[in-house]
Amino acid sequence: MRIKRLDITGFKSFMERSVFSFDEGVTGVVGPNGCGKSNVVDAIRWVMGEQSAKNLRGRGMEDVIFNGSENKPPLSMAEVSLTFLVDDTDTLAPQYQGFSEITVTRRLFRNGDSEYLINKTLCRLLDITELFLGTGVGTKAYSIIEQGRVGLIVSSKPEDRRHLLEEAAGVTKYKARRKAAERKMEATEANLLRVNDITGELEKRLDTLSRQAKKAEKYRKLKARMREIDLHSTSHRSLELMAEKRVLQSRLENLGGEEREGLDKVKELEEVITRRRAELDAEGAALQQYAGEVHALESALQREAQELSYGRRDFEETGTRVASAQAELDALLARQAEVVQTMTAREAELSGIAGSYKEDEVAMAVALEEQRRVSVLQTEISLRLEQERAGLVAVATRLANHESNLVNLARQRTDLEARRAKLGGELEALRVQEQELDAVRTQAAKHVEDTRHLASELAERRGQEEEALTRTREAFTENEVQVIALREELSDKRSRLSSLEDIQKNYDGFDRGVRAVMVRAAEAAREQGIFGLVADVLTVTNARYERAVEAALGERLQHVIVDSREKGVELVEYLKGHAEGRGTFLPVPSGEQARGYVEPDLSRPGVLAHALKEVSCEPALEPVLKLLLGDVVIVQDLVAAREYAESTPVPVTLVTLDGEVFRADGSITGGEREGAAVGALQKKREIAELAAEVARVEERYNEILTRHYTLQKQMGQAEAVLKGLGKEQHAEEVNLASQEKDLHKASEDLARVRERLRSLEGEEGQLAQSHTALANEEESSRGEVAHGQADREAREERVRQYAGELEGLRQRADTASSDLMGLRVKVAAGSERGESARKELESLVAQRRDMEARVSRLQATVTEGRAKVETLQGRLAELESTKEQRAEEHRVAAEALEARRTAHTTATAEVREQDTAFRELRGRLDELMQGLSQITLREKEIGLELEHLAAGIRERYQLELSAELHNYHLLAPLSPEVESELKDLRAQVEKMGEINLTAIDEHAELSKRFEFLSAQRQDLQASISQLKEAIVRIDATSRERFKQTFDVVNDKFQAIFPRLFGGGRASLILTQEGPNGEPGVEIVAQPPGKKLQSVNLLSGGEKALTAVALIFGIFLIKPTPFCLLDEVDAPLDEGNVGRYNDMVKEMSRQSQFILITHNKRTMEIADTLYGVTMEEPGISKLVSVKMREASAHNDDKVPAAS
Repeated sequence: MRIKRLDITGFKSFMERSVFSFDEGVTGVVGPNGCGKSNVVDAIRWVMGEQSAKNLRGRGMEDVIFNGSENKPPLSMAEVSLTFLVDDTDTLAPQYQGFSEITVTRRLFRNGDSEYLINKTLCRLLDITELFLGTGVGTKAYSIIEQGRVGLIVSSKPEDRRHLLEEAAGVTKYKARRKAAERKMEATEANLLRVNDITGELEKRLDTLSRQAKKAEKYRKLKARMREIDLHSTSHRSLELMAEKRVLQSRLENLGGEEREGLDKVKELEEVITRRRAELDAEGAALQQYAGEVHALESALQREAQELSYGRRDFEETGTRVASAQAELDALLARQAEVVQTMTAREAELSGIAGSYKEDEVAMAVALEEQRRVSVLQTEISLRLEQERAGLVAVATRLANHESNLVNLARQRTDLEARRAKLGGELEALRVQEQELDAVRTQAAKHVEDTRHLASELAERRGQEEEALTRTREAFTENEVQVIALREELSDKRSRLSSLEDIQKNYDGFDRGVRAVMVRAAEAAREQGIFGLVADVLTVTNARYERAVEAALGERLQHVIVDSREKGVELVEYLKGHAEGRGTFLPVPSGEQARGYVEPDLSRPGVLAHALKEVSCEPALEPVLKLLLGDVVIVQDLVAAREYAESTPVPVTLVTLDGEVFRADGSITGGEREGAAVGALQKKREIAELAAEVARVEERYNEILTRHYTLQKQMGQAEAVLKGLGKEQHAEEVNLASQEKDLHKASEDLARVRERLRSLEGEEGQLAQSHTALANEEESSRGEVAHGQADREAREERVRQYAGELEGLRQRADTASSDLMGLRVKVAAGSERGESARKELESLVAQRRDMEARVSRLQATVTEGRAKVETLQGRLAELESTKEQRAEEHRVAAEALEARRTAHTTATAEVREQDTAFRELRGRLDELMQGLSQITLREKEIGLELEHLAAGIRERYQLELSAELHNYHLLAPLSPEVESELKDLRAQVEKMGEINLTAIDEHAELSKRFEFLSAQRQDLQASISQLKEAIVRIDATSRERFKQTFDVVNDKFQAIFPRLFGGGRASLILTQEGPNGEPGVEIVAQPPGKKLQSVNLLSGGEKALTAVALIFGIFLIKPTPFCLLDEVDAPLDEGNVGRYNDMVKEMSRQSQFILITHNKRTMEIADTLYGVTMEEPGISKLVSVKMREASAHNDDKVPAAS
């Protein structure tokens, strides 16, 4: 296994991938201190499995990953691959044979994960360690001598120095096997201890299980009786439920008819109520319209009454004015008469008076004119005042009519708004109720649908679960039959196999001497030179010829095959000395001793086979078979044997299939075989076949048993699921019936509410139209009232103005009259009496004229007043008549309205009574439906109870209740004594406490397991003995090989030491046994010119050269594929370096050398030179030169230059 290539990536200072190619001969690695040369050695040690970071010059294993430099970041992984060339002489494990190259790879990640690979296949560190065991190559082998270790080889303890020689002797492989054997023995001892614990525990459990098994048997008997009583009771209960179910179904049919009749009545009554409500709503609208007409009549009556009141007041005022004018006229007429008398007297007196003053006459004329103008204005203002008063009366009458109409309209609007508010509240309540009922119905429908879906799913799932449970039970029953059959079969085969193995082990049926020899030899027979009996070592390949071969061999089947004649004699002496009977011992013949075999003519009729070719054995014993069966030919029968014997001159032994033997000496053997070794081959074949069959049946039994337990668990789970599904289905069916009832009720309530809503919405539309008309009419009346009030106020203002003007004119008239009277007095006082009389006469004349004018006006006023009074009297009479007519019409209309209202109220009460009757009928129908639901629910409960009873019987006893009813339906119900017996049985079962029904099977299985573990304990004890013997043999082999290697290495060391030192002598000696019972290796050296002394007293160079001599001595007797030396020549002087290089050059012919050095002379011997530099601080870079090619190239250049 020579190194071909080394690939380094991210290892220590090698950041980038660096490849070292190693050829045969010497490869040198050079470079300045600290450039990373020794990292190459560390990489090789690391990839070969080094686990100590200290040996790799680090504190932790993560230190081998490139940690970065000034310009480069740290890497996350280090990887090293080492490729070996495999030679034909290399001895490798079978899995690596056939490879021309083997590449070992190791990766380490910064998170701590690591990988090992061989030929790019993940492996274990153990695989890599075992790959290098015994090759001299490894992390601790002598093939790698790193810097500083040369001195340690000399100065280390003798026990540590021994390791180098053990590696050379190949003992490390045996030590690894010894450690593995020790670990295996420790594990075996631990297993033995555990088996002892288990068997001890099993012994205790067997006693307990024995008691539990007896208790389980009693429990089964009690449960069988309880099962009989339970089936009897359940059958009668099932029959009772079936009878009750039929009665309920009959009641359901009767009540279903009543329900349909009730539904028809409810529907009919609901239609009548709906029709009557529609009629009442129409009648209510008509009443509302008629009430409006009555209100209009009442308004007209009030207007006429108000107009009559205004007319009467106007009549009274007019009468008062006429009376006042008449009184004033009478007073004026009386005054006029007085004035006429006075004029007559004054005319008489005037005639006697002379001379009157012209100024008084003129003033009096002016006063008279003024009085006349005032009178004219008074007349004119009075006419205007009368006209305004008449217009004011008309305006007041019209205003009173409008105000009365407004009052009526306000009352109607108030009534209408109250009705609309009431109707709106009812509508809002009904809409809210509609929404609530719709939500309730939707929710109920959703619940019904969900419940139906869930019930359907539960039914489907229950059906699936029941089918699955049925299949599981069938599979369980079938599997249980298979388990019982396989258990019995396995028990029989194990028993047969155990018997045959005991017979074979004890050599029953063989002679006593043979049995004594084989029992004595036991397992170590081969080591004692005993191969076994002939029957043990041969195997008949075709069972058809088994009896023939057994007959041909006869007594020779129990011959003991030994390795030599001396061994046979020794065993005969043993039998003689111990009086153990007789025995025949057959030494293994050499090739010359084994007689040749005869090739039979198989073409002859009846010739079947050559016995030798139908038997097999191990190669070392083939001469024995040739000796025993070389001339044996198997034929069909005696006829064929006789014909073959008579026709062939070659002496052969013929044997028939039935066991008759024609021997070469002419003897014939036949009949039934008796004696020792009879059936030995058959037993051997049967043991092999039984062992294979037992293994097959055990595997099948374990599979079936595992499936048995799985099916049992599945049955339990399925039964639990079915029980839960049954409860859930029953609950959902009850819930569904309740929800369907709620849905039906919610749908009916919603339909009634919606019908009432449509009726109220129509009424609300009519009321809205009436309200709009009233609002329009009220608005018009308000406008008329506002206009009339404005007109009345204007007229009242003008009346007040005219009255004021009239009062002022009256005051002016009075003033004018007073002034005129004063002038007249003044004329009379200033003149003569006559003049005064004349003037008074003139005044009286003028006054008379005024009075006449006023009388004329008053007469006209009285005439007009009387005419108006007559007109007002006619108008009042007409108004009185109209009022009475209106009052009568109003009375008749009010009475009719009251009658219609009374009829409407009566009809409403009747509808309410019908509604009450409808609710009562609906309540009775609901009670009937509830009764139906309860009966239906009870019917379903009975069905579920029947299913539950059937499921319970099916679950408890795996029986169908319907199939068992005919066994019990004719029997009488359970008597009190049987029920009492059932109670007693239950009490007994309860008193028994916990019952382990599997105790019987467990007891049987535990007994088998105890026997099996007992056999295992014996096997473990035998294994421990064998391991101890193996360790003893390993120790003996290791000591022997180490001693041989030590002697050879010592001779080589004594020869190489003077060659390297130029004289002197040295040797190796074994010290006393160390801590492990193994001697150490001490070095004794005497350099030239010095006395024999301990190596610890040598100089550094002498120590290094001594260590090199020891290493080279080891190499000479067991060279490794390669040798890596790290600055081993550093402490040597020039002379020693030369001798050291000569030795390296000499040994490089058979091993590959890799040298790390600073010495130029050492560099000269290198065939390939690698330079390691650090162009960038902290990062190693590789430069390679093949010295031979470079030298040849330089040689070619020299002649060319010349």
